[in-house]
Amino acid sequence: MKLILLENVYNLGDLGDTVTVRPGYGRNFLLPRGKAVPATPENVEKFEARKDELLRQANEKLAAAEARREAIDGLETVVFTASISPEGRLYGSINPSEIAAKLTEMGYAVEKSEVDMPEGPIREPGEYTVGLILHADVQTELQVTVVGEES
Repeated sequence: MKLILLENVYNLGDLGDTVTVRPGYGRNFLLPRGKAVPATPENVEKFEARKDELLRQANEKLAAAEARREAIDGLETVVFTASISPEGRLYGSINPSEIAAKLTEMGYAVEKSEVDMPEGPIREPGEYTVGLILHADVQTELQVTVVGEES
C-alpha cells in the first residue's frame, strides 16, 4: 500500500515521504489517525497545496515535544511502591499505562502510547530505564525505581 505521510512517523518516514507499508498498518493505524493519505494523483496535488500548512503544524508539534522533553529531563527518577511476594516479585506489574498515569499525575502530560518498554512490563523491584517517544524526532529516557513493600 503506497501512502503519503502527513507528519513524521517514528521508524517510517518524514512529512511528505511516499512510503510503501503493509495494508493492515496503513488501513488500521496510519489512515484513521490522519498520519497519511493514499498516494493517488489527486492526493499528491492536495498535499502540495497544503504542504506549507502541514510543515507549520509539524514544527509546532516538534516545539511542543521539545518543551515536554526538557521538563521531563528535569526529573531524576520516578518511584513506584508495590506489594511484593515472599519470593521477591511484584504482585502484578508496572506497565506503560501506569507510568503514563504517574507522570500525568506529577504534571507531565504523557500518553500510554509514548512510553516505550521493549522488555515488557516491570515485574520485580529495582531500577529501570524506560524510553519515552514524545515525537518522531524527540525521544528521552526516564529512570523508574520500583520499591517493594511486604504484604
